Amino acid sequence: MQNLTQLHHFKLVAQEGSFARAAELAHITQPALSNSIRSLETRLGMTLFERSERPVRLTAAGRNIIARVEAILFQSRNLEQTLANLNAGTGGHIRLGVPPVFSTALAGPIIAEWHNAFPNVTLDMIVRETVELKPELRDEQCDVIVADMRDMRGHVEDMDLIQLPPQSGGAYCRPGHPILTIRNPLPSDLSRYKFAGPQFPEEVLGAIAAFLGVEWTRGQPLISVTSHNIAALRDAVSESDLVLLTTAGTVRNQVSLGILKKIPIDIGVSGVWTVATLKGKVHHPAVPRLIDKIVDISRREHENRIAAARLPSA
Repeated sequence: MQNLTQLHHFKLVAQEGSFARAAELAHITQPALSNSIRSLETRLGMTLFERSERPVRLTAAGRNIIARVEAILFQSRNLEQTLANLNAGTGGHIRLGVPPVFSTALAGPIIAEWHNAFPNVTLDMIVRETVELKPELRDEQCDVIVADMRDMRGHVEDMDLIQLPPQSGGAYCRPGHPILTIRNPLPSDLSRYKFAGPQFPEEVLGAIAAFLGVEWTRGQPLISVTSHNIAALRDAVSESDLVLLTTAGTVRNQVSLGILKKIPIDIGVSGVWTVATLKGKVHHPAVPRLIDKIVDISRREHENRIAAARLPSA
């Protein structure tokens, strides 16, 4: 029987390429971690790391067993979760990762309805871009994430994905903005102004540039003001001539109160998200219900937007 703590230390050193960094993550001293690895090597009868290399690298023997060690640790955590599920009943803790736009557009009603069903389960909602959430899901820092589909293409074979209905995107401005004097604005009219928005995937930036008819190459700025903080962007747009590019859900209340106005132009870009979990992971019993709620609220929002679009204009 292998010592799981030593296997965990082995994984951390392999992951970080540094005994010092691995010791920090393990919350032990570097000498203690080094002793743990030496003890494991003695018991296995093989050297696991090339210590003279910087960063520290796995030996051939280490490379041969790392995948199995990760699988053992994964199943160990699954067993711990299974036992916790049996003991906790309706309690426990869940970590949900979401992108900034999704958190502003839909997370509120999702959390409210789910919490009513599981009031004793604590929830930590982590707001980051998809490129940051993917490794956090793999490292099990998140139990479930909502991710932008455009950042999930390729190398997701270890994940189960549930695609959500698209959420319509649009352009929004303050009341009295000059562009609102144009009955049917064209892309060229919109392109005269500076934009505010979240940190869009490059595929989305390319689509926006094509719509506006402006030259753009990857890596070039297209949005003048970007932020994870959608509330700050809404406030900035309400007091300037900036145009906010976002999904309808993020400005639902501001539009209904007349603080922001939708510019009557279809930019042809929508929010496209998916729910992602690790394949084979044993989850807290409330996680499937959380996923169901994410899907349900997303579907309802999508259907409401379609119904609203069919109503005659005032």
